This record gives sequence, structure tokens and C-alpha cells, in this order.
Amino acid sequence: MKNYTDIRDAIFDELYNIALNDKKVVIISVDTGAMIFKKMKENIPLQFYNVGIAEQNAMSVAAGLALTGHHVFIFGIANFVTLRCFEQIKIDVASMNASVTILASATGYFYGEDGPTHHMTENLAILRTLPGFTIWSPSCCSMAASLIHKAYETPTPNCIYFDRGPFQELYEEDENDFSDGVSLIKPGKDLIIISTGVMVQEALCVADKLEEDGIDVGVVDIYRLKPLNEKRLLELLKGVKRIATLEEHTISGGLGGLICEFLAGVEMLIPIKIFGIPDIFQHKVGDRDELRLLAGIDVSRVVGDITKWLKS
Repeated sequence: MKNYTDIRDAIFDELYNIALNDKKVVIISVDTGAMIFKKMKENIPLQFYNVGIAEQNAMSVAAGLALTGHHVFIFGIANFVTLRCFEQIKIDVASMNASVTILASATGYFYGEDGPTHHMTENLAILRTLPGFTIWSPSCCSMAASLIHKAYETPTPNCIYFDRGPFQELYEEDENDFSDGVSLIKPGKDLIIISTGVMVQEALCVADKLEEDGIDVGVVDIYRLKPLNEKRLLELLKGVKRIATLEEHTISGGLGGLICEFLAGVEMLIPIKIFGIPDIFQHKVGDRDELRLLAGIDVSRVVGDITKWLKS
């Protein structure tokens, strides 16, 4: 597999190769571009369609194609391709168990300077309510390249939430086939930070800062959020003293809530602290780092809060 430096490139290059070898694969864009789309238009014109700014119609088209034997990948900015057409996702895709994979680009505050219309801070809370949906959240390029194949091999509704840009590679080549849905990236005795997607990189920064003060911190990456691999997660959390969750998502219905539900279900009593976006709309405009700072999920704030918590 090619060594990628951008998560979006990893997803679309691999998807292009999949489509070249399987004429039943169809890619739909909702007026959102990528460099490789030109190659798709030229080389697989009957498998690529840009339907314009019409997410509701696009999702119904995707479901219809899936019900005629195609595996459809529909791509758009995360909030528009999920929030704007949630009814169609629920009724046309999920309830029909259609083979549709939603490629939802730019999570959290990626488009922070465009204001609340472009924030995607409710993604997990929304889609995990739908029965039968598989939800992926890659934390680096090699994982993203692998997960597009996992989605292709899953003949039921999928969603891959991802960001674009260069990210630190977290996994060695061929080290992980990403079947487990959860990985221990870094072991730790005093605290385990559980994170997902782009925030796994931030969790590692938090762990490094805390270790400067002698606190042994581990990091767990959950990249398949639904269905959660409860057996594997239970193994990783055995003997853990405390847990923190870190996400660029509202605290309502997000990763922290998911982990609390899991702990309650397995009757595991471990102190947990949730770091996420407060239950407010963020109307201030700024880049991603500025909005993380306002939400209290920047590295410095998280390090300080965890230190106080551990000493209390």
C-alpha cells in the first residue's frame, strides 16, 4: 500500500483503485471536490457523479443505486452530508440496510472560521443512534487507507469521519490490519486517555506532557466507534486506575458518553473524566486551535485539568 501523507488522499486513492476493479462501485460527490475526481471522470465516467448541492436527493439516489446491487460511496463536508440529510440516511439507507458508505470530511472545528454552519460537533451522537450503522474514525493515513477497504467489504451502511492534512503516522506498516476497531497505542499505569480520529494525535501530546511530571499515561485509539469492540476494550482497561476521554465533539452523546455506557454495561467501576466541547453553540469565529482553546480541549488545558484531578 502506498505511503500517504494526507488522510483524504489515502481514502480517495484507495477508493479509485477499488472502483477500477469493481464496476459495481459508484462514487457520488455533493458539489465537493478532490484532485482525483478528474481521473474518475476520465477513466470511470459511469461510476462517478457530482449531483451538486442536493444532499437529500443524493442520499436517496445512493440508496436506490445500492438496492440495485451497487456499493455507493457518497462524499461531502461532514455536517452537510449527515445533518442536512439525516432523514434520508435514516429511512432510505439505514432502515433499508443499504450498501452505502458516507465519506464525511472535516470533523469538529476544521472549518472553524466559517462559523456554526460548518462545525461538525455532533457526528457520533447522531449516527450511532441508527441500527446497523458502522462508524469509522481514522487517526492517521495508513489507517484511513485500510478503513476504506473495510468499508468496501462491509455490505451494510457505513460512515467514515475524517480530516484532511498531514498527520503523524501512528502505526507501522503491516503492524495492524485494523480489524479490532480499537488499539492501545501507548501503555500507561496511572491513566488511560481514550480518543478517536484527529484527537488521538492530541491525546499523545497530552500524555507526553504529563509524563514530564512523572505521570505514566497510556493512549487508546478507538477507530471503529460502532459496533464497539467491547471484548477488546475490556481487555485493554483491566487494571486501569483512571480513564480520560478526549474528543472534538459535544459532550452530549459523544465518545465520553459511549465509554460511560460501556463501563456501565460491563459493571466496571473506574473513575472517568470527559474532555469534549461544552453543550453550547460556538458563535465565535477562529481557527481550529482557537476554538479548541475556547472549548477547553487544548493540550495545555487538558494537561492542567488532568493533573489537578489526579492530585485531588
